[in-house]
Amino acid sequence: MPSKIAIAGAGISGLATAYALKQRGHDVVVYEAQKRAGGPVHTIERDGYLVETGPHTLLVRHRAVAELLRELGLDPMIVEADSTASKRFVVSDGAPIALPMSPTEFATTSLLSPAGRLRILAEPFVGRFDKEGVDEPLAHFIRRRLGAEALDYLVDPFVGGIWAGDPRRLSARHTFGTLTEFEESAGSIALGAIKKRLLDGPDEATTISRRLISFKGGMKTLIDALTDHLGEALRLDSPVRKLRRDDDEWRVIFERGRARRGESFDAVVLTLPTQALADLEWENAATPPGAMDELCRVNHAPCCVVSLGFDRHDVGHPLDGFGVLVPRVEQFHILGALFVSSMFDGRAPEGRVNLSAFVGGARQPELFDHDDEAILDLACRDLGELLDIDGPPHFTHITRWKRAIPQYEVGHQVVLDRIEELETHLPDIYFAGNYRDGISIPDLLQSGQRHAQAIDETLRR
Repeated sequence: MPSKIAIAGAGISGLATAYALKQRGHDVVVYEAQKRAGGPVHTIERDGYLVETGPHTLLVRHRAVAELLRELGLDPMIVEADSTASKRFVVSDGAPIALPMSPTEFATTSLLSPAGRLRILAEPFVGRFDKEGVDEPLAHFIRRRLGAEALDYLVDPFVGGIWAGDPRRLSARHTFGTLTEFEESAGSIALGAIKKRLLDGPDEATTISRRLISFKGGMKTLIDALTDHLGEALRLDSPVRKLRRDDDEWRVIFERGRARRGESFDAVVLTLPTQALADLEWENAATPPGAMDELCRVNHAPCCVVSLGFDRHDVGHPLDGFGVLVPRVEQFHILGALFVSSMFDGRAPEGRVNLSAFVGGARQPELFDHDDEAILDLACRDLGELLDIDGPPHFTHITRWKRAIPQYEVGHQVVLDRIEELETHLPDIYFAGNYRDGISIPDLLQSGQRHAQAIDETLRR
């Protein structure tokens, strides 16, 4: 029998879960504290520029995501990244160097020294970690298996670009879990990958065409499609303040204007940010001692997204790639930058380029507190040096995310264990979000479907 389900939070996790539950016949209501849905996924069009305030792309690497886009009617809106987007640059000695993408490029790249390349090739001969059950820091794992140069110029810049994180604090198991599993299964990353390939054959990701995409109207198009599907079931500007257990139902107390209102449900899915979970009131349903506190201690990296428009003839770099990543050891202020108008058409006026730089992160969180003028100055100086820019920006836009990306730090398993404890202790309460299910849009779209299937099966018993 279909159930009535409340979902608190209309970010990607909440929208994806709501969509999947509605597809299974359930009556859903989604509450969102802000005046729009999507969280950091948002697109702004101004002065001929199309600006993303959060994620800029969607990597379609799983069949479930491709099918979801098709169901939402988004196939005609998809724009695929230019073929040059497969090329990534990493800064070395103050200059962008193309990341090697073939054995020949690896053998000749100046990104790594000959000794650094040989150290990577020697990985199969390195002994495995002998401390079973220890949650090893990512930096320690990479340095141990691949060497210091691989950490500094391959892993650290990608961790900064993807997680805005610090590999010295992140958990290897919870951020690069596939690599740690390879070591556990075969004693080596390389041998583990070969073993998996031989035993399992092609995984799901290789059975469909991997595509790096956006949409004609930017990433907001995905949010609009999900919210259109929900219709009046989406309640914006309606923060959930309290959950009260009434017999076999949950009473959701939310604010609308200055008034508090209540609505009853069979189940509740909490996709709220952790700081909002900390402020949530519970009545007639005590949570396990310390469980919610542990969940709310998840650190988040702050980040500024700095969108800049330049005259094309003022930029000396060909911008023939996805973007540039900056290792910590290079001592620049930006974490990296995306060549937005090189990836997708229609992102900048004719004769201009659209770049997005990222400032702050767990590497330099103090930069987040600089004012806009200082942030712009840092970004323009770094990009000017790295990309040979000789001229001021004609367009600027800064988006600040004080709690941008949750950090899966050493000990993150405790957080996951507490979530399971809460779900066991609180009947028909479910937790979903980027602090649990991954930080990428594909991860969260898939997790929404998984959560919906599990909830559906539980409620129909």
